[in-house]
Amino acid sequence: MKKNLPRVHWQRVETGALSTGVPDVNGCWQGSEFWVELKIGVIQSVKLSPQQCAWHMRRASSGGVSWIFASDPSSRKLWMVSGNQSINLRNRVVDSSLSVHHYSQPYDWKAILEQFCLTDRLTV
Repeated sequence: MKKNLPRVHWQRVETGALSTGVPDVNGCWQGSEFWVELKIGVIQSVKLSPQQCAWHMRRASSGGVSWIFASDPSSRKLWMVSGNQSINLRNRVVDSSLSVHHYSQPYDWKAILEQFCLTDRLTV
């Protein structure tokens, strides 16, 4: 992501045992801040801990934006699920037509950034 969206201010977050559940990356673009949990594999097989779900749900209840972002090396697809769907994702009840955004190569990084920021007025 960092290579494909270089104008986003990215901050890798390493909390260790200090604060479990915090997503891997924080991003900020033109005043829109968002958090991203990075996973490998198809979105339906992603494993989220109870602490990760709790963090995403607390953030969503405070009006924050967070995502689970999965990359499937075998199909070369990217998947995004809003953090407010983390419990449904953990329980495997995500309605793919409503909650899951997927991208195939060549990836539309502008659309991905717009989704991260939940806006359609960005220029990359």
